[in-house]
Amino acid sequence: MYNLTPSQKALLRSIVEQVRAKQMPEEFTFMWGTEGGFLHYEGAPGFYPAPDVTKGALDALAANHLLHIRTEPGDKFGARYCTLTGKAYEAVDSNFAAPDISFVRHLTPLADITALDTELKHRCLPILGTGAADPKLWDSAVRTAGVILEERLRDVGAITDPHAVGRDLVNKVFGKTGTLAGKFAQDAEREGHRDLYAGVVGAFRNPSAHRLVDPTPHEGGAFIVFVNLLLKKLDDLR
Repeated sequence: MYNLTPSQKALLRSIVEQVRAKQMPEEFTFMWGTEGGFLHYEGAPGFYPAPDVTKGALDALAANHLLHIRTEPGDKFGARYCTLTGKAYEAVDSNFAAPDISFVRHLTPLADITALDTELKHRCLPILGTGAADPKLWDSAVRTAGVILEERLRDVGAITDPHAVGRDLVNKVFGKTGTLAGKFAQDAEREGHRDLYAGVVGAFRNPSAHRLVDPTPHEGGAFIVFVNLLLKKLDDLR
C-alpha cells in the first residue's frame, strides 16, 4: 500500500510522464536555493524551476521505494540525486491501486474501541488494563460481558422477574409470546433471534458463570466483540 498524499502522487505521475516522453532521463537532481526548488539532469542546458517539489515529497517517494535517492553531506543546496525505480512505473500505471487492507480494522474491532458498547467499555476493559495477556483476567471480563448481555435482555425485553435467567430469560423475550415477539414480521426471524441468544447463553454465558474458563486473549476478545454485536442488535429492537 502506498502511503502518499495526492500531491506526492501527482509529482510522481509528472516525473514518469516526462521520462516516458523522453523530456528527461530516469536520473535527475532536485536542489533548493533562495528562490525555491530547481530540477537538473544530464543534457539539460540549465536548471529548471520546480517550486512545487519539496524534500519531504521526494523522501516520501523514496520511502515507498519509488525513487532511489542519494545525498551528499555538506551540500549547501540540499540536493537530492534521484533515480526512478521500476515500481514507480507500476504505481503510475495502476493509479496507485495497491491492495486495500482497510478491512483489517473491521476484523479487529477491539483495536478501535470507540464504537464498543458503553457498558462493555466501563466494566470489561478496566479488568483487562492490569494485564491483557492473563487468561484469568479474560475469564473475569468474559463473565462480566455475559452478565451485561443478560441485563440488556431484561432491560430491552422489559422482564421484571428477577429469577428469569439463561434460556428462560431468552424465551421470555423472544419466545412465541415473548415481550419482543411483536417486533418481528416473520416468525422465523423471531425464532432465529431466540436460537441465537439462547445458544450464546448456553454455550458461553453458562460455563463462565459456573466455573473458571480462563480463555485465551484471542478467545476472550472474540467473545466480547460478539457480545457487542448482540447488544447492538438488542438496542435496535427498542
